[in-house]
Amino acid sequence: MTFSEFLESNAVNFFWGLAAFLLFVVILLKFAFTRILAAVDAREAKIAGQMKEAEDAYTRAKKVQAEVDAKFAAAETRIAELMAEARSDAEAQKTQMVEKGRAEIEAARNRSLRDIDAARHTAVVTLRQEIAEVSIQVAEKIVKERLDAAKHEDLVGQAIDAYEARQGGKK
Repeated sequence: MTFSEFLESNAVNFFWGLAAFLLFVVILLKFAFTRILAAVDAREAKIAGQMKEAEDAYTRAKKVQAEVDAKFAAAETRIAELMAEARSDAEAQKTQMVEKGRAEIEAARNRSLRDIDAARHTAVVTLRQEIAEVSIQVAEKIVKERLDAAKHEDLVGQAIDAYEARQGGKK
């Protein structure tokens, strides 16, 4: 069978088949494609919205990261400043403690010198008294007369003063 014979014997079927196909395409275009296109458009809009949200979130995250980095850098700078300040304070406190120690040593030295001077003075006074007593005893034995204690102390004091004056002149 040739094509023209096939077409003549099945022309009615072909016409109705073509009409049904065109009707099916029209129904699909009218009802299904609009819904399919609307669903595709809605999905595309949803994806675009999610992409926009993701980009906004990324931008916010970058901004927050920059703020955190800036705060971190500021914190590092502050830590460095605090460390320098602590070192400076420690050095000042060390210097203060050294000076305080030196002052305490100097005060102890001065106290010791005063104590030595006081002990020397006490020794000189005690020695004068002992020398005066011995001198009185010797003078009593030599002169064989008893002088009163005030005259003896006067005589001995004058002798010691004269001796010290001579010693002071030699130094």
